[in-house]
Amino acid sequence: MNSKRIIALLAAAVLAISVTGCADSSGGNKDSNKAADTQSAQAEGEDKDAPEVPVDSTFDENLPQVAFSLESGFYDSEQSLELSAGDGMIIRYTTDGSLPTASSQEYTEAIRLTDRKGDFATLAEHRDISANGDYNPPMNVLKGNVIRAAAFDDKGSHGQVISHTFFVGIDRQKKYGDVPVISIMIDQSDLFDYDKGIYTLGRCHDEWLAEDKSNASLDGWKHEANYTQRGREWERPVYVEYLLPDGTSAFAQDMGVRTMGAASRNEYQKSLRLTARKEYGEKNVSCEIIPDNARSDGNGNVEKYKSFVLRNGGNDCNFAKIRDPLLQSMIADKTSLETQQFTPVVAFIDGEYWGMYTLVEDYSDNYIANNYDIDNKNVVMIKCGEIEEGEEDDIKLYSDMYEFITANDMSDADNYAKACDMIDMQSLADYMAFNIYIANEDSIVQGNNWRMWRVRDGGGAADVADGRWRMMVYDTDYSCGIYAGGQNYDSNFIKKAISATETFKDLEQPPIDIFRSLLNNDDFKQMFILSLCDMRNISFEKGKVDDAFDDMSALYKPLVKDTFTRFGPKYAKDGLDYNTMLLRDFLDGRYDVFMYHITDSFKPGNKVNVTVRTSDSAKGGAVMNTTALDLSSDFSGEYYTAYPITLTADPKAGKFVRWEADGAELSDPDSDITEVTLSADCTITAVYE
Repeated sequence: MNSKRIIALLAAAVLAISVTGCADSSGGNKDSNKAADTQSAQAEGEDKDAPEVPVDSTFDENLPQVAFSLESGFYDSEQSLELSAGDGMIIRYTTDGSLPTASSQEYTEAIRLTDRKGDFATLAEHRDISANGDYNPPMNVLKGNVIRAAAFDDKGSHGQVISHTFFVGIDRQKKYGDVPVISIMIDQSDLFDYDKGIYTLGRCHDEWLAEDKSNASLDGWKHEANYTQRGREWERPVYVEYLLPDGTSAFAQDMGVRTMGAASRNEYQKSLRLTARKEYGEKNVSCEIIPDNARSDGNGNVEKYKSFVLRNGGNDCNFAKIRDPLLQSMIADKTSLETQQFTPVVAFIDGEYWGMYTLVEDYSDNYIANNYDIDNKNVVMIKCGEIEEGEEDDIKLYSDMYEFITANDMSDADNYAKACDMIDMQSLADYMAFNIYIANEDSIVQGNNWRMWRVRDGGGAADVADGRWRMMVYDTDYSCGIYAGGQNYDSNFIKKAISATETFKDLEQPPIDIFRSLLNNDDFKQMFILSLCDMRNISFEKGKVDDAFDDMSALYKPLVKDTFTRFGPKYAKDGLDYNTMLLRDFLDGRYDVFMYHITDSFKPGNKVNVTVRTSDSAKGGAVMNTTALDLSSDFSGEYYTAYPITLTADPKAGKFVRWEADGAELSDPDSDITEVTLSADCTITAVYE
């Protein structure tokens, strides 16, 4: 279970008082009476941002571990838990999530594990967790039993801490269905202490208010607080158990936790980033946390994670909660983009119900390494104009690309060819088309919530290891008319994206300038217009959206209801049904008007209807431009006569024979890949043996 090393590093933390600096201060860590021993971790160079963790001299790896008579999980009725260790050992344990110490309760008889629903909600009583003001959460939330135990000898030394979570009287299947449960154990002072608590307003808020009295009048999401602080000094040790629907544990290990997000850090339910580090015990979580999460290179599933995020929904936290996972799922098959895969989970902190979250992949250099087998030290990642992964000088790689593309005429073939060596044009075209289609009002167009990555030194087996920049999708919640009741579906965001008057004034080299310069090239313009068409016709086709809506709503609805009750957002009275209805209204309306936006923005010629089918619907599909088609039923979409489309046979569908066209001209009907010149409504058939 727990790593032995973690006890040597963390056990003294329960006796500590950490004074951590706010805002830009460097802070410090006084969690131990002895100086923190971090030299070995630094020498290994495993985690450049790993927190400094003290050594507890009382840990003895040779002492026995405590044996539990029961495994973590759900139990119908009260249980009796027995603990045992070697002769002469004293077992001490805690029930509040903290690590046991020499002063913790001594185990003398079996521990009664009961249904704790009626117990006082210790964590919920903390009210100073948002600048929006206090609220009154229910105190009868569901609770589990967390037991952390270690064997001590007569000298005060102890063996490995063993931790388990037991839920009694909760009908797991009825309550959570096939959704995993994540149990987080943490010293509660690490969450709510005035100085070091990462979940509270705390000292940072008071100091920020004292700096300028006018700060108090700002909206709550603009307030500085303990929970808005960033960096390794604001990471706290936790123990995490991940319980699958069948009752088994997928993984259980020590990790680090931070709050994350931007404005949504001010919410009562905050997003959390969980990170595995060698300093805590294991460098990765080595299991398939997210079911069927295919690697980006197509070589099997992702089997290990350096970190992952429990996401509260961002801007959508108090509305539908499904916005970002739904929208990203619509483009998950686009190989030109990185998208975050997800699974809903139900969280408990120190045994207390903490609502449902969407567990999502966390972008980092390790994410690239785990998806492509690329050396993470060769990964450069830019987030909102700043180096997120890589070295300080790597910003020049972005600046050089920006300056070349924006300062030179991209209509010139030679200039455009050089630009194509710097950035993956299809990736940028698809990324822009996606953000425009969903009417993202906090995106690359405004200079926010954009990421791109590349390898520093090109070369290697992976196709993406060519040194070109590629786009990464995340945080799409401020979209689809979230604050307009879904009624701005007819707003032409294409014009906003291509207009030079729409700029982000605080960004020195806004990436939207790159996009606008590239639009001067006819090849890129054609690629982008086809991406816009594909986004509407394929990715957000009405039937596909409806199916995804139905599946996700059925999964999320019962979980969100309890979460709204627990955290009391002002929109809770509307419920998931109402808020998802508004989201669906936007996407329905968007589909109906989007082709008019393309026509109005670019005047690309006559619009025609293209139907694609296969000779045998059981055989599979095809790829239109860069997006896969499911041809189990006929595909139909609208395109323009000014721009040919490209069709590629699906090698998994069987032996390809030919293309047949009625009303269109094919460049080569016998080739797997054919270009289709459009002049009127047409039908193209992929013939397979």
